[in-house]
Amino acid sequence: MNSEYRYQLESKRLTGRRQKKFQCPQCGRMKCLVRYVDTYHGCCYVADEVGKCDHQHSCGYHYTLADYFRDHPGEARQQSVATQSQPRVYIPPLPPFQPLPMELVSLSHSPRSTFWQWLAGSAAQRLAIPADRLQAVYDDYQVGATRCGDVIFWQIDHQQRVHGGHIMHYRTDGHQGWTHVPLIRQGLLPLDWQLYQCLYGQHLLTRRPEAHVCVVESEKTALVMACLRPRELWLATGGSGGLTAERVACLRGRRVTIFPDSGCYEKWSRQMQQTDGIPYNISSSLEAYAPNTDLCDLLLGEARPP
Repeated sequence: MNSEYRYQLESKRLTGRRQKKFQCPQCGRMKCLVRYVDTYHGCCYVADEVGKCDHQHSCGYHYTLADYFRDHPGEARQQSVATQSQPRVYIPPLPPFQPLPMELVSLSHSPRSTFWQWLAGSAAQRLAIPADRLQAVYDDYQVGATRCGDVIFWQIDHQQRVHGGHIMHYRTDGHQGWTHVPLIRQGLLPLDWQLYQCLYGQHLLTRRPEAHVCVVESEKTALVMACLRPRELWLATGGSGGLTAERVACLRGRRVTIFPDSGCYEKWSRQMQQTDGIPYNISSSLEAYAPNTDLCDLLLGEARPP
């Protein structure tokens, strides 16, 4: 996404969705007004009248953000107003940091990890996951792999900035790490480089602005559920402590359901009570099982009583 200018006229290239046109407030013709969107806040529409009419010669209407803020000096510039037909998507600017090169994501995008072989093999057979759906999820979440076969769960935000890659080894030792650690050791990142995490799958929010969002803890569960329930958009916190108010602020205005692992219901309930502007439901269904049970365990028949 081109973020050089915060407010831009809506286009499919910019937002990834089909351009919508509205009634022009000046000439009154339908489907001719192109609205401005806020690229800092998930490409939400701004005020209804802010846009440009297609009929430049006969109408010439063009009401810019500068005009709007001039006429509404008390309007806070951090807010975006959504139409009734378009849900409001608020994604706040993230703290300044040095993103990792997107090239790392594309170079690592490979099915050679042991995790992906498990998901495409025995898990797909047991859960009856169609091959085309599996491929779509693999591409959407840009699942990566290291040379030694560990999976890389890349964290990419709404501006397509790479925050980091969570490396996990799905064998008996349970080894895991982060991509920035070897990069710092190799001198490819400065020693004081800091990791600012975002939700796993967050980059899909702007691509699917109307999808019901479901939040789980592990990246593995998000991928499995994305294969089985493609109508919902599945995100992961990457850990039980990842459901912070700052990190889930990108979900403001979205329909959200939270699925904490068993034993984390009370913790996640308290964390969600500290958020603002997120209409959500939180499921306690997994509390009937042993601690750390998630939706994936339940679907695979591996959930056990407490």
